[in-house]
Amino acid sequence: MKIAFINDTFLQGRGADVVMYELAKRLGKKHEVFILAGETNIPEKNFKFVKLNLQKLFTGKVTDFGYFKKMRILQDQFKELDKRFSFDKVLVFHGGLSSAFRKNEKINYIWLGSPPTKNIFRKLASKYFQRGMRENKIITISNYLAGELKNMGARKVKVILLGVSEEFKPIKKDGAYMLYVGRLEKHKRVDQLIKLSKKINFPLRIIGYGLEEKKLKSLTERINAPVGFLGRVSREDLVRNYQSCSFFVSASEWEGFGLIFVEAGACGKPSIGYNKGSIPEVIINNKTGFVVNNFEEFVEKATLLKMDKTRRKKMGDGARKYSVKFDWERVSKEYERELK
Repeated sequence: MKIAFINDTFLQGRGADVVMYELAKRLGKKHEVFILAGETNIPEKNFKFVKLNLQKLFTGKVTDFGYFKKMRILQDQFKELDKRFSFDKVLVFHGGLSSAFRKNEKINYIWLGSPPTKNIFRKLASKYFQRGMRENKIITISNYLAGELKNMGARKVKVILLGVSEEFKPIKKDGAYMLYVGRLEKHKRVDQLIKLSKKINFPLRIIGYGLEEKKLKSLTERINAPVGFLGRVSREDLVRNYQSCSFFVSASEWEGFGLIFVEAGACGKPSIGYNKGSIPEVIINNKTGFVVNNFEEFVEKATLLKMDKTRRKKMGDGARKYSVKFDWERVSKEYERELK
């Protein structure tokens, strides 16, 4: 089977691109797999990269208004590539590309979700993209997102969970700190984690970057919270920080899946997160961590884990056992069955 994966980018550290890489390198052992994208910094592994004349789809700059021109160019490029390679199946990893693939039976969309926004343009764009996808088969990553897709009229929706990479594993170390991993954006509510760290007097390490970084560092300095900003880190350092934390925290108001909680669990660490989006699907409340409804509950449960090392060890063991179901080998086999 010849399988094409399509996205605007194929870069290390970007959510959809990581999913593409993990699937492509496994499916490529048995099938001929092609990655079609505008740019990459990821070496080929059981797949072939084909460069598209395509810029990053949305940048917040004036070039975004050239969207329909980009889609016409992409449509022409894909026709030429399909004629050349004769793809059997095509997986599109960005809903924004749907305008280039209307009424194409080879197309399967991979929907990783889109966080809520107050930006009117982005709201309208998201609805337009979803309408463009709903006639095709859509594979999504949580029951929460599947519900959203069905509500907007999608007829063929399949849920296939994400996996966690092999390097995320426990080492029986507790460095006496909380950990957050993710973008520094408004809906992630990292400001609450900084206030939490101050309130319970327990160190917090933050791995990630984003538009809110300057504000968050200013807040940390103003309230004198025991918080360290690590910024971008290597894959090895990321894993080490998961392995050495006491427990994982995220105050995000939206997650389409919540891989960060699964990665923490694979390293034997419990998590605390809000009862929002797909988070209750990846944290089993009172077993692998805590699902909370407000900041007061967040403080209560974080204090409990801080004070009770035995409890966090027990929950961490539960999280490790639960993480086994999120296996990339199993995920890739599910995709293979779905594409036949």
